[in-house]
Amino acid sequence: MVDIHNYKHRLERTLEHIKEAKPSEISKNKIPIKEGKKITNKDYSGLGGGINLLIDEGYLELPKSVDEIWNELKKQVYHYPKSSVSKLLSINFTKNQKILNRVKENKIWKYVIRK
Repeated sequence: MVDIHNYKHRLERTLEHIKEAKPSEISKNKIPIKEGKKITNKDYSGLGGGINLLIDEGYLELPKSVDEIWNELKKQVYHYPKSSVSKLLSINFTKNQKILNRVKENKIWKYVIRK
């Protein structure tokens, strides 16, 4: 199922950020994101960028399995093997960067934003 509302929301937000962006930021696939009063650049390219997008949109506020994250990435037009998603989540986002926690629910490992 395609969530038209989600795409419309993302498109409106992206267009708003593009209006504020410098041409060099747009050409590098970096979108300025407002954080309070300051604007920072977030790079949503590649698999890591796709996971960062899900984190920034609040998708991982509640625990999600690798399958759920993989399916959401596909909805957001990030097409990568499930094994790559799993490896990046467990190594980069959990162990190295410590952005996510891994919890076991009903014998399934799930990932959630570390608070």
